[in-house]
Amino acid sequence: MAEKKDFIYVVLAIVVVLVIALVIKPAATGELPGIRWPGEPTPEPVTPAWTPGHIPTAPPATTAPTPTPVPTWDGKPQKIGFVDPATYHIPTGESRPNMTAPRPATAPATTKWVTYATIDGRGSGTTGIVRVPFPLWRLEYSDITTTNDEIPFFNCQVMDAEDPNRFVHIVTLNFPDFKGMKDKPELRKEQWVKTFYEGYHDYYFVINARCIGAYHVKIQVPETYMGT
Repeated sequence: MAEKKDFIYVVLAIVVVLVIALVIKPAATGELPGIRWPGEPTPEPVTPAWTPGHIPTAPPATTAPTPTPVPTWDGKPQKIGFVDPATYHIPTGESRPNMTAPRPATAPATTKWVTYATIDGRGSGTTGIVRVPFPLWRLEYSDITTTNDEIPFFNCQVMDAEDPNRFVHIVTLNFPDFKGMKDKPELRKEQWVKTFYEGYHDYYFVINARCIGAYHVKIQVPETYMGT
């Protein structure tokens, strides 16, 4: 009886060894379970197929926009016309305080000035916008005639077109100014000018006139700026 039990134990042990060798071990190593008979070729290992995923590509290169060329000045003066004062939200007939600042040092006497733009008229008005594309310019207002020598008045306000609250400069001529410069055209040309050491900017002009026959105001720049 004991020998029979021993035989059963041996058979069970052999079965366990076969299960481990043929099923559990191949499953752990990734091999297909099964029994290979003598002479049967060894199966090749199965290599999983690799499917490439999405490969990110560099964004297309963008071309920088070509800057618009700035036209050069041909040296010919341009006329600045008048517009409705409401364009700049200025009530008609509004008086403005005299905010004339002390006269700064002028440009060197050797500078030769040429006219870039002109303002011609005889009464009050507000001009359109003019751009001064240079770093230095001046306002020349010596060419003014009067119709009455007792109460003439001329006022020119240089305004910043980008900031209507900014007075760049205000020119005011009253009776004493006209009387002192009467019959002195050369002295007028020397003193009735205002040089601005700022530029590359847009401006407009508000003019108030009384008893003025005509005025010819010039925006002038150094001659060296011609063709630039």
